[in-house]
Amino acid sequence: MIIYNEKYNWSGKRKNTFRPITWWPGSYWLTIIDTSKGRPGVYSIKPVIALLSDTGERYSAKNYFQNLAKSVCRDFNLDISKVLWIEYQSSPSTGQVKMAVAMFKPLTRIGRETIYSVKWRPVRPNEIKEIKDSSGTDNPFHLKTGMK
Repeated sequence: MIIYNEKYNWSGKRKNTFRPITWWPGSYWLTIIDTSKGRPGVYSIKPVIALLSDTGERYSAKNYFQNLAKSVCRDFNLDISKVLWIEYQSSPSTGQVKMAVAMFKPLTRIGRETIYSVKWRPVRPNEIKEIKDSSGTDNPFHLKTGMK
């Protein structure tokens, strides 16, 4: 079930005591899918899938992905370790889509904040199938991005 499917913006300014995603404004298309809805009794290691794509407006968060993920988790009350984070990019000229999964490994804690290492890997076929099954569409990547 899709629980969010909109543009996710940030101003580049500090929110409360939290550091901004980046110090410059930007935005990503964000779709959050809860795979546990509608399947009682089925448990998943990562029951939430976050699909993210840079809008190309202003500043990208590619090098600040842990800050983006932490901000999304705060805003939607998610546990970063229970979310499958998939970033995708489409090429308008070729129509090809590149997808990668962000893997977060806790490195240390500074006060109440956890610092993560982010490594990227290719998306697996079973993950794409889960996205399609849970979103109720054959191509969830076109939801707000116009991708075909």
